[in-house]
Amino acid sequence: MHPCNSVPEAEELKLTLSVFDGLSKGEETVREEDYEKAKRSRIGKFATVISVLAVATALFHIYALGVRATSVILLRNLHLLAGFVLIPLLYPGSRKHLNKVHFIDYVLIAAGLSISIYVMLQDEDFFLRAGVAPTTGDLFFGSLAMILILIITKRVIGLPLVIVTLFFLLYAKFAIYFPGMFMGKSHSLSKIISYVFNIDGIYGIPIGVSSTYVLLFIVFGVFLKNSGAGEFYTDFAYSIAGRTRGGPAKVAVISSALFGTISGSGIANVVTTGSITIPLMKKTGFKAYYAGAVEAVASTGGQIMPPVMGAGAFLMAEIIGVPYTGIMIAAALPALLYFISIYYVIDLQAAKRGLIGLKPDQLPALKNVLKREGHLVIPLIILIYTLLTGATPIKAAFLSILSTIVVAMFKKSTRMGIRKISKSLEDGVLGCMEVIAACACAGIIMALVSLTGIGLKLSALIVQISGAHLFIALVLTAVIVIILSMGLPTTACYIVSATIMAPALTKMGISPLQSHLFIFYYACLSGITPPVALVAYPAGAIAKANPVTVSITAFRLGVVGFLVPFMFIYSPNLLLIGSAGEVLIAGVTSLVGAYLISISSEGWFRGPVNPVSRVLLFAGGILMLIPGIKTDSVGAGLAIIAAVIAKFLGRKNEQRIGEKKITAN
Repeated sequence: MHPCNSVPEAEELKLTLSVFDGLSKGEETVREEDYEKAKRSRIGKFATVISVLAVATALFHIYALGVRATSVILLRNLHLLAGFVLIPLLYPGSRKHLNKVHFIDYVLIAAGLSISIYVMLQDEDFFLRAGVAPTTGDLFFGSLAMILILIITKRVIGLPLVIVTLFFLLYAKFAIYFPGMFMGKSHSLSKIISYVFNIDGIYGIPIGVSSTYVLLFIVFGVFLKNSGAGEFYTDFAYSIAGRTRGGPAKVAVISSALFGTISGSGIANVVTTGSITIPLMKKTGFKAYYAGAVEAVASTGGQIMPPVMGAGAFLMAEIIGVPYTGIMIAAALPALLYFISIYYVIDLQAAKRGLIGLKPDQLPALKNVLKREGHLVIPLIILIYTLLTGATPIKAAFLSILSTIVVAMFKKSTRMGIRKISKSLEDGVLGCMEVIAACACAGIIMALVSLTGIGLKLSALIVQISGAHLFIALVLTAVIVIILSMGLPTTACYIVSATIMAPALTKMGISPLQSHLFIFYYACLSGITPPVALVAYPAGAIAKANPVTVSITAFRLGVVGFLVPFMFIYSPNLLLIGSAGEVLIAGVTSLVGAYLISISSEGWFRGPVNPVSRVLLFAGGILMLIPGIKTDSVGAGLAIIAAVIAKFLGRKNEQRIGEKKITAN
């Protein structure tokens, strides 16, 4: 709730929220930082240095992107430099160096500065001689850049992405020794280094997207959050859904969907909305693990919720050459299906357990919420409107950041002073560190895939294994993405997977937009995919529940979400492609199918559902998710048969109970 809230209804809700032990007993709060790599505490002069560097980086990007354009290579070079400097300062090489910047950190920073200065001093020949006639300087600083990128990636993300990158490097050097179809030409170290240390490698599309769209949108999200929009979304969700059965769980879905429009991060979503929704879910009768799972599955949807999706969506726009607006529009209906299906399951679970919502006097009135914080929705409206009118995402983000500062001034409780503005700039840049490292590694991988042609070989292998059957190829792709996502962050997982597998899907007649969205969705769903489900850990910590149990339950709750990518592959209408009538029919039948699957999953609809009916409902739901009159008709028929069986068995049950009562009497 908003700290400056003076409205009586909201104060009563605050008292209700005090059931959260962390608020009433002073327990340690769960923070997003707790689920990142170990960071150094920012205290005293060290904090000042970090703040100055981060704010300067943010202001440079805003100036270069929104005021006066600079050269592409200069922007990308200085963007990567921010990672070279800030990551060694913030992320120690070992926990022994948590309290003090170590000598090796200064060495890494000096190396990063020297690389950036070298690139700045080069002329256009630097890019023309890549892989052909590299100079001694190119080879030295290129080697240094690759090593430094692997080090900072290990610090901020972990070993898995480093291992994947090293594999591609080893393949480029020793491809001739690989077996079968993977045997290829081995390249010299000088060619590999100069090919990677270039505008098509380290300074290529991934770091370009990070330096433009991603950083600006992260900064915008932080500005909107710090202005009080996060509290507004939660208040708004409580005012419209808090009193319904299982109200707090539904609030988690709605507030996570709303907060997801600006965060693009599952963990950020959990720690922002979950700290309020999870304790209230437990208070109203949900088990701890179930409350954590609801928040985890809802928060995971943040990365697929327009207008601000995960960083991978911006990369997708660049890779396939589609305007980001097109990605955003295509993703809208699948994202709604994802959240609505979760809402279905929660409603049925609440009915099954006989749970009720909060009392009206415990909730803020919608009118008061809109009056107090409704103006904070204006920047989001400006963002969507600007994007839909054909403006670039960069311009839309720039205008939205400015509008947030202006709109926040309308009310004293949301006003942003110099300190809050500088803190937002700082947090925005620091929140980009993982993306910088991932995109730098992704640039190395993309350059090596292009150099060696291994992407085409892997795509051919997928086509061969699947026997050119699309469904089998999709299942293989989904499994591979899920396995990769166990060790890679969403952005890196998407880039690696798309580079390898998207060509195979497009060979089978799937459009680039569909194939890339398919891969992106599964990369995002890694947050709730056991055994490594990163979003489930903060949710479990807040709920005081086993994170493994939370992740398994979240996976079950999000089962329809795992089917959505298959739906829009077979039905492009779900990506808003086609006539209005076709899109409407596809949307309605998909919602019905999702509801049937939800009933089957929970085993409840106005009473217990028998096993036979559950199987029929699940099959019927799957068929209704598949487009076509025949599948819809058969699916509806199975649902009717399930209902008849349920009614028949229900009567038999009633007769049996009646007979037992008569016998007892």
